Amino acid sequence: MASWIAALVATALLTASPWRCVAQDTLQNAPEHPDGSLTREQWQQRVEEARRRSKDFIANARTQTQPPPQSDPLATEASDRVVNDPTLRPGDIVATDRGFFVFVGRDEEHRSSDFVPIPKRRIPR
Repeated sequence: MASWIAALVATALLTASPWRCVAQDTLQNAPEHPDGSLTREQWQQRVEEARRRSKDFIANARTQTQPPPQSDPLATEASDRVVNDPTLRPGDIVATDRGFFVFVGRDEEHRSSDFVPIPKRRIPR
């Protein structure tokens, strides 16, 4: 019986809710149609204009290039330190601000050619 009363109260609250007609009220109170008398053609024209604006927005967003990410000075410093680590041995993997690399060089002074990038692999879901 308690669930029946809860359902009745919920129904009463939803029926009396002012949110029920928000879209209709918004459309009726539009300045260009104060009486809410949009014809089907006017409504379709508004929908088509909204679609056009949406397509224009998407096309514009796709043509804009993102600025390159700014490098973090601490990450760059840490990467430089790990690349110049004198204890590196062939086969060691290092993590840098540019990804993971395998050290393939010798025990001497390290060059960029002493590191081979590990390809990024997607994890299957």
